[in-house]
Amino acid sequence: MVMDHGIIIFTPIFAVLIGFMVFSNLRKRKMSAKRIYKLIDELEKKYIY
Repeated sequence: MVMDHGIIIFTPIFAVLIGFMVFSNLRKRKMSAKRIYKLIDELEKKYIY
């Protein structure tokens, strides 16, 4: 049975790369949500109080 060593070597590398990209996207979205909540809080303080 002949196995392609390129597939065995590069599959984990691609899996880690995809996982890192997903993690970084989720982290960016969380930060933008924090910014939105901060902006809403500042606007409430400015116009309501």
